[in-house]
Amino acid sequence: MRRTKAYRLIFVGVASVLLGGCSGSSKANMEEAAEQPAVVDYTCISNPESDKQIYVILKNYHGAYWEKVIDGITEAAKKLDEAVYLGGIDNETDISGQIDLMNQAMEQGADGILLAPADSNSLADSCQKVREKDIPVVLIDSSINSSEFDACYMTDNIDAGEMAAKEMLELLYDAGNSPTDPLEVGIQLSSDSSQAMVNRVSGFLNFWAGNAPEQWEIVQDIRVNGGDTKKAQSDASALLRENADIKGFFGCNNTSTVGIVNTLFEEERTDVVLVGFDLADETKQMLQNPEYHAVTVLQKQDQMGYLGMLSLNSLIKGEKSEQKYFDTGVIMVDSDYLMENAVS
Repeated sequence: MRRTKAYRLIFVGVASVLLGGCSGSSKANMEEAAEQPAVVDYTCISNPESDKQIYVILKNYHGAYWEKVIDGITEAAKKLDEAVYLGGIDNETDISGQIDLMNQAMEQGADGILLAPADSNSLADSCQKVREKDIPVVLIDSSINSSEFDACYMTDNIDAGEMAAKEMLELLYDAGNSPTDPLEVGIQLSSDSSQAMVNRVSGFLNFWAGNAPEQWEIVQDIRVNGGDTKKAQSDASALLRENADIKGFFGCNNTSTVGIVNTLFEEERTDVVLVGFDLADETKQMLQNPEYHAVTVLQKQDQMGYLGMLSLNSLIKGEKSEQKYFDTGVIMVDSDYLMENAVS
């Protein structure tokens, strides 16, 4: 019971112990990144002559994950009558940039906004201002700590985190680790202010606390990389240097996973298992390499973008839904899945 409570404390409120666990150098890097604007200005991707306008505001443009999100948005845009403007930020720490884009959308006459919020707290006020103007807001990828939105399409992140912890334990056993030997698992995520990330780690920790052997621990220095793959790789390497008993990594999002994969390959750490998120090329290579033990939680991010757009279109037309949260689901991907589905 004492151990369960200790792990739960890591994510009381908005990740208070996580914030305390970040290293000083990590915080400095995050603050430096936040000072560098990274706004991607709006581009019209369909129906520029339409008198109805949808504004899409993403929180990242890097990597395979967000490419799939954009694919879903683009596919939906082909079926809609509204003009669709795509913009966002290229650095998940540029919260002010995302708020500015929300304000621009209102000023330019948006009839609806599709938002992937970079910060679950800071974007709440912007969403409220938008809805006060009777402009519907649909969230994708992550939610906000407020009810000021009309619908949200995302992964059930607590459930996904629990699934990830279950897979981690199985991989650690499969790799030959003894439940009586000291062992640690490192965790990385892109943002400690995203409710999706907080819930994902919370689900992982809750399952771990109730099911892991007493000798197996979580490294308290949970690293936050701001969606930067190079920083994720550097952090993974640092965690290995500083924690000799690490035998597993949990990468809570695509960039974290890719950074960890790159480190494990570079240092040839076949003794360290990985549970990641999403399916970048680097992650596929590890899954296909029989020397490594790895699985990844594949989200359906294209469906987040696609269904979010269709929902926003319905809201603009005056249709309402009592349901606000829609779980887009996940798939657990390992080497067998890749072979069975001919994924190369």
